[in-house]
Amino acid sequence: MRRLLPALIAFTLALGAVLGWVIISRPSHPAAGISPNAQGQAGSDAAGLKTAKDQTTAEQRAERTFLELDDAERRVEHLRWVETQTWARPDSPMLRKALVSDRDPRVQVAALTVSIALAEKHKQAVDEVIRAGLQVARPEVVQQALREARKHPSAELVPDLIEIADSGAAHRFLAIDALAFTDDDLARAKVVEAAARTDGDKSERIRAIALLAKVKGEAALQLLGQLLGDSDEQVRTVAQEALAARDAR
Repeated sequence: MRRLLPALIAFTLALGAVLGWVIISRPSHPAAGISPNAQGQAGSDAAGLKTAKDQTTAEQRAERTFLELDDAERRVEHLRWVETQTWARPDSPMLRKALVSDRDPRVQVAALTVSIALAEKHKQAVDEVIRAGLQVARPEVVQQALREARKHPSAELVPDLIEIADSGAAHRFLAIDALAFTDDDLARAKVVEAAARTDGDKSERIRAIALLAKVKGEAALQLLGQLLGDSDEQVRTVAQEALAARDAR
């Protein structure tokens, strides 16, 4: 027993020395799966996500506000505000949904005019916005789109305008009006055709004759010359005024 005790003491001292050496000499390593810069990177990522959120949700917040507005006038005001924002674009989903599906035509018309203003501002295709307006079911919106087509004549819109001009819609003459301001052969031919018709609405024909003052080409000039001898005094008078307006240009 006396011999065993010194041996145990020696063994314990040796084991303690080995463990101490292991602890002292062990290299310092980060926790598994965490890079040396993990904590700093995590903070940077959080800041980056916040910045990205601030930059990408301005339109989403505006759309959420728009959807929460029950009053049509307030929705119109909101769209006018959107027009002034740097992030606003004519192809914005919010503007397009307001144009196509809002329950009030006043809001739809506002969405159309705001989209056109933004298209002009950002040098994007105005005729694409007008075409979207022409396809809306409500006549108030189509009428506004036709007025915009007159202010922004484009050969790209001619097929759409001719389709409306040939329809039975009450606003079909607005399409003829827009065609008269479009520098396109098919557009000019449709206006001349409307001015020459004797079996349709007389008031529309008279207005088409007056528009011949704006229509370029020999066909319009020849028709006006023929109409100077028409049996209808009103037709003769309007044809004469249209010819005078052409000469004055």
